[in-house]
Amino acid sequence: MNILLTNDDGYDAAGLQAAYEGLSALGRVHVVVPQSERSACSHTIALRGPITVQRRTHAVYGASHAVDGSPADCVRVAVGALIPGRIDLCVSGINHGANAGVDTFYSGTVAGAREAAILGIRAIALSQARRGQTDIDWKSAGALTRLLTEELMKEPLPGPGFWNVNFPMPIPQEPSKHMRRVPVALHPMPMSFDRRSGDDGVLHFDFGSSYWQRESTDACDYSVLREGGIPISAIPLQGRF
Repeated sequence: MNILLTNDDGYDAAGLQAAYEGLSALGRVHVVVPQSERSACSHTIALRGPITVQRRTHAVYGASHAVDGSPADCVRVAVGALIPGRIDLCVSGINHGANAGVDTFYSGTVAGAREAAILGIRAIALSQARRGQTDIDWKSAGALTRLLTEELMKEPLPGPGFWNVNFPMPIPQEPSKHMRRVPVALHPMPMSFDRRSGDDGVLHFDFGSSYWQRESTDACDYSVLREGGIPISAIPLQGRF
């Protein structure tokens, strides 16, 4: 396969390297990623001015491109100018942190996969949940990337769209037994805005959130992830499947 790999955590992200190692056994992997972290940039794209692309050589993924832009920009310039021939698959990730529920609207990682789907390319967004200060097992995440990609490439989406997958922490043994096909949750994350000071009409707030405290009653990506499973969600480009 001809595989495009992007992310929103930047060029040297550990999740990107894990994804590359998992995907490299499946085909030729082209790394086209933002020069620096672009988390929560959603589907931002460049509308004016040039897009700067640096050719780089990385110790893990070799010849690659670093783009002064968003993940969606990376996909657009990769398809339009950098990668010759047909791209069979775009993988965006592995993101440092989960992208479940309404996070899919904010995520630059998810937007990378969405942009590929808009351009008619099969696409998967991958994210690794984090809990506390425990180190992420990127080797297992890379192995799961390969397993999931092989599984999802065997089946068609029910319509125009892409896959969004979240890895729990820790990744379970025999991960195939823990995969669940579920819809994306719509429960908002609890937030707090504590006012610190405010003079001359300028207000300053401390923002707080509780990622793992969202309400979720039905089976959805967030509830499966919180329970230690691997939620796989098909996300349509418009309406519903």
